[in-house]
Amino acid sequence: MISPVFEIGAVRDVPGYGTLYLASRRGEPDKWFEFTDCVDPPHPREKKWVAMISSQFGCAVGCRFCDAGRQGFRGNLTVEELLGQVRYVLSLHPDVDPASVPKLKIHFARMGEPSLNKAVLRALELLGRPGRPPGLMPSLSSVAPRCPLSRSFFDELIRVKDRFYGGGCFQLQFSIHSTDEEARAAIIPIRKWDLAEIAEYGDRWFKPGDRLLTLNFALADPIPFDPAVVERVFPQDRFLIKFTAVHTTQRATENALTNVWYKAPPRIEALGEDLKKRGYQVIINPSWPQEIEGGLSCGQLASSVGDASFAAVA
Repeated sequence: MISPVFEIGAVRDVPGYGTLYLASRRGEPDKWFEFTDCVDPPHPREKKWVAMISSQFGCAVGCRFCDAGRQGFRGNLTVEELLGQVRYVLSLHPDVDPASVPKLKIHFARMGEPSLNKAVLRALELLGRPGRPPGLMPSLSSVAPRCPLSRSFFDELIRVKDRFYGGGCFQLQFSIHSTDEEARAAIIPIRKWDLAEIAEYGDRWFKPGDRLLTLNFALADPIPFDPAVVERVFPQDRFLIKFTAVHTTQRATENALTNVWYKAPPRIEALGEDLKKRGYQVIINPSWPQEIEGGLSCGQLASSVGDASFAAVA
């Protein structure tokens, strides 16, 4: 498929997982972004199909272990560019009918902070129109920036979710990474909601039948985490806890935050058990060997290609 709104500049295939694409806006090769067509092993594409899409060229946040913002922020994608990523992924497998896939996940979690791009809301509305695949499940991941634009975005996102994706058809994740506010400030170097504000938003967000909101913690060894803080701030009937590894990106290496594991290390296991005893649902999400070997973490392909090389191939 040839997209009318972007050009493919580089492709990275990872057998058994999927394909990562580096693309740029047509005629503007300095405005690049990534998206993926992938599965969730061991589930085949016919059972669970995942498209991870970008909302920004680069990233305006610059988390200390993520390469997405390594070369700065270069603007927001348009509605057509957002939906173009979805159309491109769905076109890659004409033998698989999207309407027959029980879980078709469109994950706004690649390059960029979605709440800083109001076009994401319009894209979600268009994806939610009548006739959509029954298994469609949008998912959005955010660091919860503290600014009027993000506040307005999240207020409107509740309306979009309630109108189009009620009954558990939408997944919202806040990437928090630590229960210590000073540590959060060091990892996520922008102004953002504190933990209490995220909890308050969860109360406004949650309706009967909705999925629990996910609190994601990518815990490198130096990053503090206190289960008692979680229990004090976040209700168990609104939030679940997810632990993820920190992959070997350039930024993670520079900041000594890499923490790759294929089986939960003792610290993660102990924290998970503690939280379960406190009544929380806990997800422990290990690294996947092919993901590490293929360099599939956010921004890794863009960083490895670089501006000059990308301009040459785009």
